[in-house]
Amino acid sequence: MKIAFIGDVHGHVRHALGALVLLQQRRGIRLDAAIQVGDMGAYPALERMDAPSRRFAAENPAEHDFFRLLDPSPEFAAAVRRARRLVPPVLFASGNHEDFEWLAGLHETQAAAVVPVDPFDAFRHVECGHVTTVAGQRIAFLGRIEEPGYMDLDAAAHALLLTITPGTVDILVTHDGPFGLCQDWRGATQGSPKLSDLITHLQPRLHVSGHYHHENGPRRYGRTTSYALAELVNPKTNRRRPERANPQQRVTPGSIALLDTDTYAMEYLHDDWLAEVCGDDYKSFAGL
Repeated sequence: MKIAFIGDVHGHVRHALGALVLLQQRRGIRLDAAIQVGDMGAYPALERMDAPSRRFAAENPAEHDFFRLLDPSPEFAAAVRRARRLVPPVLFASGNHEDFEWLAGLHETQAAAVVPVDPFDAFRHVECGHVTTVAGQRIAFLGRIEEPGYMDLDAAAHALLLTITPGTVDILVTHDGPFGLCQDWRGATQGSPKLSDLITHLQPRLHVSGHYHHENGPRRYGRTTSYALAELVNPKTNRRRPERANPQQRVTPGSIALLDTDTYAMEYLHDDWLAEVCGDDYKSFAGL
């Protein structure tokens, strides 16, 4: 079976769906599942966004596509429906840029650990600490990041996952990465010691994360192979790293990875066609 993993989306739902459609078309495959590693940009309204998200969205109009997903124009709705006929719903974990209260309310209302967040059932949020079987794989989800305050890892969910028998989870999906993953621009070590401990305990075959916005992997932690994904669409402008500026709003190489569950071969996508998924205008819905 084939599972696609998607890096931080930050509202670019059109790019995510368009890339999945083209992935199937250009590779001649059928996806059995699609999983996103957090920072979907899941906010029900602009005023609910945190300050950094509002600032980036103001400079990158396609980050507003999540709002268009919730309240679509007829054209946008038609494009999403065409995509949903072609690709599976995208399961996603919480990142550190989501409306946690809004998402929790959806779970409470629907009394489920996995809930659709949009009227098309294109994207489904998975509660932190939940383990579910997807494409024949037992997959555990733990969103957010290890940072004191509102965005911190869910302590109860982390503790729950630590009670699971080692080796019984095939894939661990997190937003943050294990400690020592990389360094920030100041040279400080990044990553979560708690996630390092969780990987050591669970011993999954595969770990997939995001948050740091660049491809990083494969890395080995005992029997676990770990991959971090790039941001799906790098910002139009980048004051700190001008070389990462993305004025065409193209999908970033290394932001999507493809797993073959028969061989457990994991591949970062660097295909030329990724550049075709681009733009601010929803009418440029690639592949649709």
